[in-house]
Amino acid sequence: MNKTVDILKINEELAQKFCKIEESLHSYLTIKDLFEKLIMRIEEEFHIPFVWISILNEGNVIDIIKVLKTSNILKDRLNIIDRKVFLDLVAESTMPRLINDNLKPFYKLLPRNKKYFIKSLAIAPITLNKEIIGSINYGDFSSLRYQPGMDTSLLERLAFNVSDRLSVIMAGGNETRS
Repeated sequence: MNKTVDILKINEELAQKFCKIEESLHSYLTIKDLFEKLIMRIEEEFHIPFVWISILNEGNVIDIIKVLKTSNILKDRLNIIDRKVFLDLVAESTMPRLINDNLKPFYKLLPRNKKYFIKSLAIAPITLNKEIIGSINYGDFSSLRYQPGMDTSLLERLAFNVSDRLSVIMAGGNETRS
C-alpha cells in the first residue's frame, strides 16, 4: 500500500511540474524565447542532464532554424535533420517514443557539436500547423529513466502545447519570430 501511495505522489509531482511549464508557454513571445526558456525549464524542473531540439531541414521551417541558430543557449542543443531520417526514427507519429535499448540509430538526433552519453532517450515530436517539424529530446545517463511501456501522456501534452504556442508565434508575423 505504501508503494502505491509513493507512486501516486511521484506522479502528482510530475504532473504539477509539467503543468507549471505549460502555463508559462503563453508568456514566450518569440521562437527563440520559447525554445530557450522551455529547455532551461525542463532541465531545471526535472533534473534532466540532456535536453535538445531536432528540427527538420526543409522549407517550411527554415525561418525557425535561422532564429534558433542565433541563440547562444541553443547552439549546442540544436540538431538539423533530414525528414526521411527523422520520420524513420519516430515512425511518422506524434506520439512520444521512449528508448533504452539499441540507441545507436537514434544518435542521428544528437547535436553535431556536442556528444551526449545517454542510456535512455525520450523523443517528443513537435508540429507546426499539425505537420511534424522535429522533436524535443530528453536524454539521461540512466537506462531506467525512459523505458518503453512508461506512460507518455504528459510528454505528449507538453509537446502538443509547445506546438500550439509555436503555431501562434509563427502566425504573429516577423516581429515575434526572432
